[in-house]
Amino acid sequence: MPEGPEELVDAIVVAVRAGDDRRIGLLLDRFKEVAGLCHLIRLRERLCRVSVLRK
Repeated sequence: MPEGPEELVDAIVVAVRAGDDRRIGLLLDRFKEVAGLCHLIRLRERLCRVSVLRK
């Protein structure tokens, strides 16, 4: 499992694209422990791009 917040952002985006709910949950639990506001904002931006690509 990724340790750093930047790695976690990337891993969460990959899990969302794959639709892997279990992995998303595990990664978000870890993300809450290590990430700051700037990482949360980056995650939101990346996930918004994923949703736009799916439309």
